[in-house]
Parts: sequence; structure tokens; C-alpha cells
Amino acid sequence: MVQAVRMTADAVTAVILAAGLSKRMGGDGPKVLLELEGRPLLSYVIESARGGGADRIVVIVGAQKERVMSAFGHAGVEFAAQTVPLGTADAVLAGRTVLNDDEECVVLCGDAPLIRPATIRRLLSERQAAGADVAVGTAHLADPGDYGRVVRGSGNTIDRIVEKRRAEPAELAIHEVNSGAYSFRWGRVRPALERIRRRPTNHEYYLTDLVQELRTEGGRTIAVPADEPEEMLGANTSADLTAIKRALAARRELRAH
Repeated sequence: MVQAVRMTADAVTAVILAAGLSKRMGGDGPKVLLELEGRPLLSYVIESARGGGADRIVVIVGAQKERVMSAFGHAGVEFAAQTVPLGTADAVLAGRTVLNDDEECVVLCGDAPLIRPATIRRLLSERQAAGADVAVGTAHLADPGDYGRVVRGSGNTIDRIVEKRRAEPAELAIHEVNSGAYSFRWGRVRPALERIRRRPTNHEYYLTDLVQELRTEGGRTIAVPADEPEEMLGANTSADLTAIKRALAARRELRAH
């Protein structure tokens, strides 16, 4: 296991979640190694993280971790392992073996390759400017589908994030959804992450529960909406991967003009 590296107080570490498998796509390998225009999905996220100001990249690996580590072992990244797949909050906590309390962290999804460096920079800067404990990347979707709904408080604060299957009708009508990207200082949220309880339905620890966990102690979480809603698209199914390919092609065509 990689040992913790002492960072300056202003250093930024990207924690990229890359432990999932591609079972829903009919495969059995790491999802982040699926290719998009000849490159693994994870390579796009690493590139954006560096462009967004990350000085250090920590990739959270899980099942078949050796394949991900082999593919990116020479990419200047570090690895931490989630030994058992117990949810997103548990995956982030796997980083405690290599993270220091004074590090600024941005959590990114390794299967969401469209996130832009500018959005990552905003996650960091807007949280710091607001003096908030956590900034959550959000997006406004015409069809929020199965994504977790963002329930706002006053201004740009977030009261809670509600999964679709647990949402009330009024919450289902919300079009602002959680992107899975977060910004925080590690030492501030680590104790809250450790207090998150398993969901009784699937016995997993959800990172979305961090919002309410912090609110119980007077913490503050803010929303940072993405300028381009497709930035949050994750490759959960073959249809998702097709949508990501279309969005990437459209983005490049727009830049060409």
C-alpha cells in the first residue's frame, strides 16, 4: 500500500472512485477500463482532475484491482483499496490510509469521463469562498431518472440528497440531481464519514448521507451546479456509454466551430 505523502495545506488531492465492475454491461472487468474513443474512461477523469488543479491523484480500487493498477501504475497516481464493496462512503473512507487531515479533496467518479476541469476548480473555490464544509456537484436534468434528488435549503445550501426509491412525490419532482462529485477538507469530513450507518436494504454506506450527517452537527453543504448537465453522466449501462460517446462527439464538434 502507498504510504501517506505529506502535503501542504493548499494542496489538492483528487480521490477517484474506481472500484466498480461492468456487470450491468455484460462484462466482468473494472468499469473504469471500458474504452471511450480508444482510451479507458478513467484516463479522462484523471486528465480533468489534473487540469482542475489536483496535485495528487488517489484512485480507489476494488475487485480486480490489479488490472486497474497495471493499466495506470505508470500514470503518476496512487492507489487505495476498498477490500469489500460496501458502498460509496466506504470507498471514500478507503482513502484514509493515504490521506492527511489537512488535504483539500475532490471526490470524482471514475466512470464519469465528461467532467470538465473548470467544474472541478469551481467545486473547490466555491466551497472555500462560502466557508462550507462540503460542496456537492449537481446538475439540472429535464429527466432526472434514477439520480438522487438534491433538496435545497436557503440559498445554495443543501438539506439532503434523496435516492429515487426513497423519495416522496414532491422530491421526485425535483430536477436538480447529485453528480457524485464532492469537495471538502479531509480532516473535517472523515469523522462524519465514519459515523454514516449502513442502509438496511443493501447494507451499504452511502456518500450522499454525508450531507445529513454534517447537518446534525451544524455543518453546511452547498450545491455547485455544472454548466453542462452531461458532465455528470456515468457509464452504468451500455445505453449510458452510448450517451457519453454522443455527448463527447458533440462537445468536440462545438469546439471545432
